[in-house]
Amino acid sequence: MRPPASALVLLLVTLAPGCGDYSAPTVIPTPTPSPEPGAVVAGAHTGPTEISFLSAEPSPGATIDGCGRDASGCRGRVRMLFRLLSASGGPVLAAIGYLHATNLLACHRGATGAFELQPGMARELEVVFDQADPACGVPATIANMKLVLNAPVQTASLQEWAVRYELRP
Repeated sequence: MRPPASALVLLLVTLAPGCGDYSAPTVIPTPTPSPEPGAVVAGAHTGPTEISFLSAEPSPGATIDGCGRDASGCRGRVRMLFRLLSASGGPVLAAIGYLHATNLLACHRGATGAFELQPGMARELEVVFDQADPACGVPATIANMKLVLNAPVQTASLQEWAVRYELRP
């Protein structure tokens, strides 16, 4: 026997959120499986722009010595190249890259200036991780990286990857 229609409507009204109840989720690194040394494994992605990892210097899996006690000695020593592809194109205020340690701290950050994506045309983008968080103690293991496109809705996107670097004093 089916419940009366009024009971179903009451259930839906009770469970449905109101229009003003939505709040944007907080973006934190998503745990992804630890990659093989030298591997980069794509993880979570949001937004309409396709973001692909192309290469890094030094290569993923590397041990980076001389970072000091708080990773500041490794400022600017990691560079990565990404490929962006947007069907609609549009402005990007900045592309911001993060290298997160296993403790989820963003040990290094790198950002670009503003640029424009052309519809359907791939663009290569280099990010230099030149800002270090003093809270990131060394030695540290980098386990996650992400690139965020700070942009209007037609181009705003985020891509995460599992990646491995060892930071040493």
